[in-house]
Amino acid sequence: MASFSLSKYLKKRKITLRQELWIALLVVIFVGFISSVLISTNSAKSYFSTQLYLKNVDNASSLALMISQLDKDPVELELLVSATFDTGHYKRIELQDPNGEVIVKRTFTDELKATAPQWFRSIYALNVEPGVGQVNDGWQQFGTLFIESHSQYAEQALWESALKLFFSFLIVAFFACIVSAYFLSRILKPLDDVVYQANAFGEKRFIKSSVPRTFEFARLVQSMNQLSTRFSRIIKEDNKRLEELRFKSQHDELTGLANREYFGATLEAHLQKSKDHAHGALFLFRVVNLDRVSEEVGRVEMVNFLRRFSQMLVSFLESNQEHFSENYIARISHSDFTVLFSDIDDIQAISERILLMHQSFVEEYKNVKLAIPHSCTYIQKDDTRFDVLKRVDELLKAGNIKQGVVRAKIVENKQKSNLFDDADSWKSEIESALDNQTLEINTYPVMSFSGQLIQSQLGLSLELGGKLYRASYYYQWANRLKLLARLDWGLIKALVAQYNAEPPSELISVELSAQTLLDDAALASILTYLSAFPDLASKICFDIRESIAVSEIEIFKDFCEQARCMGAKVALKRVGPEFTKINKIQEFGLEMIKVDSVYGHNISYSQDNQTFLRGVCTLAHSIGIKVVAQGVTSQDDIDTLINLGFDGVIKE
Repeated sequence: MASFSLSKYLKKRKITLRQELWIALLVVIFVGFISSVLISTNSAKSYFSTQLYLKNVDNASSLALMISQLDKDPVELELLVSATFDTGHYKRIELQDPNGEVIVKRTFTDELKATAPQWFRSIYALNVEPGVGQVNDGWQQFGTLFIESHSQYAEQALWESALKLFFSFLIVAFFACIVSAYFLSRILKPLDDVVYQANAFGEKRFIKSSVPRTFEFARLVQSMNQLSTRFSRIIKEDNKRLEELRFKSQHDELTGLANREYFGATLEAHLQKSKDHAHGALFLFRVVNLDRVSEEVGRVEMVNFLRRFSQMLVSFLESNQEHFSENYIARISHSDFTVLFSDIDDIQAISERILLMHQSFVEEYKNVKLAIPHSCTYIQKDDTRFDVLKRVDELLKAGNIKQGVVRAKIVENKQKSNLFDDADSWKSEIESALDNQTLEINTYPVMSFSGQLIQSQLGLSLELGGKLYRASYYYQWANRLKLLARLDWGLIKALVAQYNAEPPSELISVELSAQTLLDDAALASILTYLSAFPDLASKICFDIRESIAVSEIEIFKDFCEQARCMGAKVALKRVGPEFTKINKIQEFGLEMIKVDSVYGHNISYSQDNQTFLRGVCTLAHSIGIKVVAQGVTSQDDIDTLINLGFDGVIKE
C-alpha cells in the first residue's frame, strides 16, 4: 500500500532527469550494499558452521581414542570428561554405552554474555551437528562419544564480523556516492546547457550552446543550434532588407540626409510633445545660386558641394552637442536644408558659429557667387508644422539676400518659463519634489486593437511651484542637470508604494533613462530594491530607448539578463531608424517594441513607411515580440496599423 502511494505521488510530482538518475543510482548502491552484507554474512555463517563441525569431529575422535586406551574405571572416565569439558567451549559431552544408556554426560546450562541481538541470533543460529567417536575396550565396543561445541561464541564472532562488514561496505557506499556525484555532474553538465538553451528559447532568446561530447546530447544541441542559426540568419537578412528599405524611403539619395516626408513627420511628432512645454528651435538653410554651380562648374561639382555642405552641417552638430539634447537634419528641397533642435537655449550663439563656418566655405565658390543664408526661430507651444516652416521661410525671403553673402535672420521669440529661468532653480525644485515625495504616477494604457489592456505605461508628475506637471514639462531640464537617474529612482519607489500591496494583473511599463542604465550604482539600487518584491517585479516591463540599446549594446544585453533573472521583462521604446542596427536581437528576450510616433503619424498616407513597418512586425513576431505604436490617434492610421500586423497602440 505504501509503495502504491509513493508511486502515485511520484507520478503526480514533476521529477527531473537528474533526480531520476540519482534515485536509480542510490537504488543500485543500496541493493549492492545490502546484498554484499547479506552474502558476506551468510558466507561467514557457513564457514563458522563448517569449522565448528570439524572441531566437534576432531575432538570427538581424539577423546574417544584417549578413553579407549584407558582403563574403564567410572571415576577416571568422569574426571577425563569433566577436564575436557572445562577446558573447551563445549555445550555437551556425552558417553553412551552400546545400548544407548548414558555413562558420562556434561552439559552447559548457563547463559553467555553476548552483544549480538536476539533477532540476529535467531536468524543466524548455528545448528552444528555434534562430533561422534567410537570408544573401544579391547576388541569390543565400549560406547559412543558425542561432543557438541557451544555455538554462542561463534554467533558472537559472526555478529562482530557482520558489523565490520556493514560499516566497511557503508564507507564504500558513501565514497561510491561521492564518486558517482562527480561523474554524474560531468555527465549531466551538457544537460544543464541544453535546459538553459531550451528555457532561453521559451523566453524568446534564440542563443547557441557549445556541442557536448555525449552523442545524444550532441545531436540535441546541434538541432537547437541549427534552429538558432536559422533564426539569426533570417533576422540578419530581414534587418538588412529593412534597413535598405528604410534608408531609401526616408533619406535623400544625393546627400544621405533625411528627406522632406520623414522630416515632416519628425517635426509633427516634436510639436505634439511641445504642447505642454516648448523647448526646440528650427533652422532653415538655403543655398542660393546652386544651379550656377551645375552650369559653370559641372553637375559633378554641384553634387560634391551638396555632399560637402551636408557633411559640414553634420560635423558641426556633432561637435556642438552640449548646446542641445537632440537634432534632426534634413534636405527638404533642391536647395533647402533644415535642422530641428530639441532643448536649445541660445539660437543666436549657434547661428553665429554656423555663419563663421559657412563664410569660409563660400569663399571657395567666389566665381559662382554662392550664398548660404539661414533663418532660425524658437518653436512655440501652439505652433503647427505649417506655422514654423512658414515663419523661417518668410525670414529668408525678407532677408534681402545677395550673391556671395552669408547672412542670418533670427526671431527672438523664445518663450519664458512660467516657473524658473535658471538651472539652479530647476534643480532645486525637482530635487525638492523628489525629497518631499510631492509627486504622482500617471498611467497611459497600452491597448490591443480588440480593446484589451496589454500594459499600463507609467509616467511621473512632479509638483513644481505648487502645481503638478507631467514629465514632458521638466524632462529636458532634468536631462541637462543629470537628474534622470534620481527621477527613475523616485518613480520606482512610488510604484512599489502604490502597487506592492496588490500587484496588478497586467504588466506595468516603466522607462529607465540612459543615465540610470549607465550608472552601475543607480541601476543596482533599483534592481536590488525590486528584487525584494518578487510578485511585483514579475509584473514590471522596463522600457529602454532604442538609441541606448544600439550605442551601449553590451550594457543593454547585461541589463536584459539581470531583468530576466528577477522575473521582469524588457521592451524597446521609440523604435525606428536604428532598429536594424541591433545585433542579435533574438538573444535579448524582448517582450515588446514600441514604434516611435514619427513612423505612426500619417502612416495611412506613406506607402514606404507601411512597407518598412510591415517588415518590422513580421521580424518581431517571428521571435515572439509584440509590436505597438506610440502616439497614434487618427482612426485611418489605426486601421492601417491593424493591417500591417501591429498588436496595439499607445494613445498618449
